[in-house]
Amino acid sequence: MLKMLAWRMPNVMESLRSLTTVTDIHNELDLKYTTGAQPEPEPEPEEEPEPEPEPTGPTWCQHENSFLYSYAGASYNSLEDAKNACLENAKCNGITQEPYNSNRYTQRVGPEIHDWSPTGETSWTVC
Repeated sequence: MLKMLAWRMPNVMESLRSLTTVTDIHNELDLKYTTGAQPEPEPEPEEEPEPEPEPTGPTWCQHENSFLYSYAGASYNSLEDAKNACLENAKCNGITQEPYNSNRYTQRVGPEIHDWSPTGETSWTVC
C-alpha cells in the first residue's frame, strides 16, 4: 500500500492552515475575502437617454412686443388651448396674449405681425 504524503492529504492540509489568514477561512477565489491590491470593478454601463419625442403638431414662433389685427374667435387662459383652437379655426392665423385682459390668449386673423405693440403684447404664429 502506498503511503500518501501528509501535505497532499486534504484533511491534513485543512488542519495545518493558519486561522489568522483571511484567505484560509474563506473561499480563496472570492475577491472580497482577499487582501492586497484588487482589480477595479467594472463601471456600470450608462443608460442611453431616451430620444426626444417628435413634435406632433406645427412649430409656433413667438414674437415679443407684437400683435395681429382683428379677433378670429374665442380667447383662452392657456396658450396650448388657444393654439389648438386656432389650428381648427380657418379664420385664425395666430395668437396674441393680452396683458391688459388678464393675460388671455386671443385668436387673431392677422396675418401680418405688427411688431410695435403699445401694450406689451406677445404673439405666436405657425412658423
